[in-house]
Amino acid sequence: MPKEMMGATSPTNPALPLAGVTVLDSTSNIAGPFGGAILADLGADVMKIETPLTDASRLMSPTEGDRSAYFHIVNRNKSSITLDLKTESGRARLDDLLDSADVFLTNFLPERLAALHLAPSDLLQTRPKLIFGNLSSYGSVGPASKFPGYDATVQARTGIMHVTGEASGDPVRVGVSVLDVGSGMWLAMGILAALYKREQTGLGSVIETSLYETGVMWVSYHLSAFQVTGDASIRSGSGHPAFAPYGLFQARDGQIMIGVGNNQIFARLCNVIGRSELIEDPRFKENVERVRNNAALKVEIENALKSRDGSAWVKLLGDNAIPSDQVVKPESLFSDPQAGAVDILIDYPDPESKVSKIPGLPIKIDGVRPQVRKVAPHQDKSG
Repeated sequence: MPKEMMGATSPTNPALPLAGVTVLDSTSNIAGPFGGAILADLGADVMKIETPLTDASRLMSPTEGDRSAYFHIVNRNKSSITLDLKTESGRARLDDLLDSADVFLTNFLPERLAALHLAPSDLLQTRPKLIFGNLSSYGSVGPASKFPGYDATVQARTGIMHVTGEASGDPVRVGVSVLDVGSGMWLAMGILAALYKREQTGLGSVIETSLYETGVMWVSYHLSAFQVTGDASIRSGSGHPAFAPYGLFQARDGQIMIGVGNNQIFARLCNVIGRSELIEDPRFKENVERVRNNAALKVEIENALKSRDGSAWVKLLGDNAIPSDQVVKPESLFSDPQAGAVDILIDYPDPESKVSKIPGLPIKIDGVRPQVRKVAPHQDKSG
């Protein structure tokens, strides 16, 4: 294994499932690098390959020198090298690295892959065991395959923005990069499947995913519902077009989120808030009626909730197996006892950064969550 593939600050951890797997990650921005970070968290030796122009995610606000808040998250547990793939020496170095790699990740447009002779057909012809993973904006074929795209623009194209926001307001981008993170997850999942397949057959695979395909998957319910009813999709704010009561409700001192997914939970809610007569009310007896009469049901529930503060209701409802919670800022997770109990915020051991805790992989293996072995790399200036 080339020395660049080994972590300079920590050896491969043989307890992690992907220990010994080498990955070349030539992706940039958020989605592709996040897929590489998942593989790195699981123990793979991941080398980030950057061009001399650098990865744009290094410059996303806020920044700390040549690394940003985003960069820390999506490039942890990786090493880094800069290669100019337009030069003979840079391409030769990449070929050397590919000869000993198990996985090669890219997010290049089809024309660039072809121009650099990095198309799957080129690489797998001479390296039949290589697993090639490509994450694009719109997929590798079709009329939009040549177009660039970001999380928000593809949220618009797939209808996610149309169904996000208040019914009386404008379409809204989801507040987190769901397509970037989701596509990175699909990419990593596909690579894991390909590694398993290679164990059985000895052959590599081509794994492809895109922001667009992820967005289409995320609106699955809306596509199915349209075929059932013929009704156009709508925005439901904090609510949901399939369930009621479901959404934000005003308590004495503020709003709380309540989610009711079946008749049993609805009955418990009615009893706890002192409105048991609503259980048999023909407007609310079945979920389809509750959805149809959601506005009236919301008034009835909020009249009852005015008697207590939100925190008191959340505890009372939770104690009675009724899903509810208060709306908080993301940074409140640093003091959330549940976050501490499940140990989801792990140490980020970088004395050069103000970042000391980041969310770990939402997976435990035999009760242990993978940790940060290497912090996100500074840019390699040698290329």
